[in-house]
Amino acid sequence: MRIMVKAEFQLFGVLKHEHGWYVAYCPPLDITTQGKTEAEAQKNLIEAAELFVVSCFERGTFEQAMRELGWTVVAGAVSTPPAPGQETIPNGAFLVPVPVPFGFEKIAGCPA
Repeated sequence: MRIMVKAEFQLFGVLKHEHGWYVAYCPPLDITTQGKTEAEAQKNLIEAAELFVVSCFERGTFEQAMRELGWTVVAGAVSTPPAPGQETIPNGAFLVPVPVPFGFEKIAGCPA
């Protein structure tokens, strides 16, 4: 039986226009990319953030990478997610949804 657990980071990115390119930056992950249009730069930033997170999980370095970026583990932290459209992001920023890639599979016949 395969059971999937889905989670998603709700990060943010900021855009600026430089030398004919739109530069997109995600401060929480310190990732920068660019595009010829705002939409392309945003799409590229979301893809880069997803690839970063997937790579960290695949290598088993997610916690280490987050610590190096200045994040800390908060034991027992439980919060109510904001209602859609009520996320807190800086003025002028855009949401960067990053799916967290993990799942669990239970082998038939194994005790629970």
